[in-house]
Amino acid sequence: MESLNLSLSYCKELDVKLLHIMSGKKQAGVDKETVRATLKSNLEKAIPLLLKNDVVGLLEPINPNSIPVYNLDNYELAVDIIRDLNHPNLRLQLDVFHLQQIEGNLTKRIKELLPLVSHVQIAQVPERGEPDSSGEIDYKYILNLLEKEGYQGWIGLEYKPVGATVDGLKWINQFGITL
Repeated sequence: MESLNLSLSYCKELDVKLLHIMSGKKQAGVDKETVRATLKSNLEKAIPLLLKNDVVGLLEPINPNSIPVYNLDNYELAVDIIRDLNHPNLRLQLDVFHLQQIEGNLTKRIKELLPLVSHVQIAQVPERGEPDSSGEIDYKYILNLLEKEGYQGWIGLEYKPVGATVDGLKWINQFGITL
């Protein structure tokens, strides 16, 4: 809990209300059930700390191409744990970049997952470029879907700009988005 306490002190100083909680890397000889039990046990201990600090902990599944040995490499595990613990201070971080690579079927899955989501992140697949760059995802459609489904939270831009940062933000106006 030492790293969580340190992270929560940063949250307090910066008035941050959402915190991505990492699940660690796979270890040789540790099976999936042990990983699930350990993650769940650690989160049970974390929830009172999150509550005390008025912070929501976020679980983010990360695709195995980005981090090959990450424990939380699927949405099923994250959703099961969030539902099992059933606490408002533990929610899902929906990174569309990872969702596409782990499962695909974005429209259906976004609609299913959105009730558990407190933060969304976007980047183009496969190169993690801007939402309007060449790739697998039609982000104009995805952003409209999020709005249509009532998502009210922040959308993090976790992409690698091809050029200058300001040039990499031109898609916002091109998509008709106002900030």
